[in-house]
Amino acid sequence: MYGDFLFLQRGDEPAVRAQRLAFGQTEGRDEAWLRDTLFQYPELLPIAEIDPSYGPLVPLCKELRTPAGPLDLAYINPQGRLTLVECKLWRNPESRRRVVAQILDYARTISRWTYADLQRQVAIATGSKGNVPFERASAVAPGLSESRFVDAVSVSMQSGRFLMLIAGDGIREDISGIAELINRNASGFTLALIEVGLYTLADGALIVQPRTLAKTRLMERTVVLLRDEGVAAVRPLVVLADEAPVGPDTSSTSDQLDHRAWWSPLQEMQFDDPEQESPRYAGPNRVRARLPTSGTWLTAYRADGEAGEIGVFVSGTGEPLKELGDRLCREEAELAAELPAGSELEIFKRDGVAHFITKRAAADFPDDDSRRRWLAETLNHYANVFRARMQRSLPTMTGG
Repeated sequence: MYGDFLFLQRGDEPAVRAQRLAFGQTEGRDEAWLRDTLFQYPELLPIAEIDPSYGPLVPLCKELRTPAGPLDLAYINPQGRLTLVECKLWRNPESRRRVVAQILDYARTISRWTYADLQRQVAIATGSKGNVPFERASAVAPGLSESRFVDAVSVSMQSGRFLMLIAGDGIREDISGIAELINRNASGFTLALIEVGLYTLADGALIVQPRTLAKTRLMERTVVLLRDEGVAAVRPLVVLADEAPVGPDTSSTSDQLDHRAWWSPLQEMQFDDPEQESPRYAGPNRVRARLPTSGTWLTAYRADGEAGEIGVFVSGTGEPLKELGDRLCREEAELAAELPAGSELEIFKRDGVAHFITKRAAADFPDDDSRRRWLAETLNHYANVFRARMQRSLPTMTGG
């Protein structure tokens, strides 16, 4: 139990007691408000009390997308350790059990990530390109080595060394039961339960008091990568096949040079995913960027002339493309919601395989520079959607 806040003022003025907001009565302050407040003021989280090795907390992003769903908050520190936070305003025992299971799913999912996965998803969440985790960590630790930082983050993720926090208001009932649930399920990382108490003063000022209520006992975990022939590896190594040969370009030499020059800026574009290779000119009048599944690419194209169109689609050859096409059909609604507006699933006449495609009329744009910018943004969007999906199911999609 905790006592209320009592402000003793100077002189003969009476003491002022802060009023605790009743369970469930947060005066319009919801989970999004709690998330934003903790992101803006990371010092509210009692890291020194839980595990000081995860401090200082450097805000990384909000709404970090994972295959298990969007995680509310992600922090990092200069030593490469991640702190992941889920915010919850508790209402009933079922919601408590559900949020514990949810954050455990986040931990298991992220433990399978590479540093490139983290960098890509942070770029999506923040809208910033480049090595955002390193840039933010080095801002509070000048002189930080980028290569050592990347290695440290990779080791932390793959060994499952996270600090997982569940932060909410009104966590008062059955604390021992929740603690038992956490300790029974958590392994390889530390998970703590934090009650964020809210108090108001007569003048409307707000006091926020975090309290650590339950914490796991850290259990070490060893991750073994088996490389022997015939044994599945923890993280499969996929060797990408060489690109299929491009058909002959029957345009004149001068036309080819004009085409290549038009596509040059696209061949230097930067993807959110640092492991995504830049597009290469595939002619006539298109570029391709290789995807993780052997025999598949992202293709950007344009039709000559102001009356033509520009677009991006998933392309490829042979069985890998057919398998991918079958999957696109099964996941059409989900993919359409993730891809840019106007994206469609089409059956291409030349191979009878389903492809997702996004296209625009060239006349929708005032000039070639704006057309290239749209193509680059769309290629990046496609890479973010399809690379993550392919990497989560590489053994199935490559036949390995």
